[in-house]
Amino acid sequence: MVKQVSRDDLTSNENLLTKLRMWQMEINEELKKKRYKVPVHLGLGTEALVVAVSSIVRDNDNLLLTHRNAAYNLIRATDPMDVVREYELSREGASFGQLGSMNLSNPESGVVYSSSILGNNISVACGFAFAQKISDNNSITVVLTGDGAMEEGAFYEGLVFAKSHGLPLILIVDNNDYSMASAISQRRCNINLELFCKSIGINYLMLVGNDVNAYAKDLEEASSRLRANSSPIVVEVQTTLLNQHAGPTPGWPTDPMQVHLSNGLVIAEDKSDPVFVLKEKYGESTFLKIESEVLSESLCLDKK
Repeated sequence: MVKQVSRDDLTSNENLLTKLRMWQMEINEELKKKRYKVPVHLGLGTEALVVAVSSIVRDNDNLLLTHRNAAYNLIRATDPMDVVREYELSREGASFGQLGSMNLSNPESGVVYSSSILGNNISVACGFAFAQKISDNNSITVVLTGDGAMEEGAFYEGLVFAKSHGLPLILIVDNNDYSMASAISQRRCNINLELFCKSIGINYLMLVGNDVNAYAKDLEEASSRLRANSSPIVVEVQTTLLNQHAGPTPGWPTDPMQVHLSNGLVIAEDKSDPVFVLKEKYGESTFLKIESEVLSESLCLDKK
């Protein structure tokens, strides 16, 4: 007898990962139609990291994001349509249509700050974490940055400050090898982040493989250590961005990057795609059933 498989067979993190992929792909289809007046920076390919980070953020914690905050805001929002309405500059949006996309924050969901200024959110995160240190309420601050922001002075200065004051801070470096359109090898020497952290006595953790449950487990262990012993942690995550820097993908007729919701939720048939990692885990036939259920619960943006 063939076992009937549904989304109930997924862990909660895997369930969220598939939904987040669908929501982002739906928004991408609307970007192709130029529906939004703001430049939306999607995070297709980062879903395992996004869901894992969201899983460790508690009610009193702070989450600070970059311009590429769409996936985080979608997964943290009570209703993902609140984020979509913000892109429409609607008064019914997450921030009443006032913040658009690159600076979109939503304190009610734990997203206390987002910044389009490279490295700016690191300094702000240190301020939030310092306040937590003073209040001693067992909360933590999680700040996202990228391999491009590592080149900013705020990165080094922020980590030195956090270490000097024993701040309850987790700094996550989403390393996708690109800052806008330039690869690391095109713009700077390689930075060994593990050795960099060792030089100033900061704990370092590397995440690879795009397994959302493994990421969530490792981040939960790291955050538990941080709550017990206030000392900053740097987490480096190797990701592959499967969409353009901003706007629709594909963005022009000969665009080599191709994202089409009609092709299903898997974009890349390798481990650079966390949804493909999920497909490998459950097998193709099982995954197709799961995918069908997920797609039946879409936001239906094309009908709104």
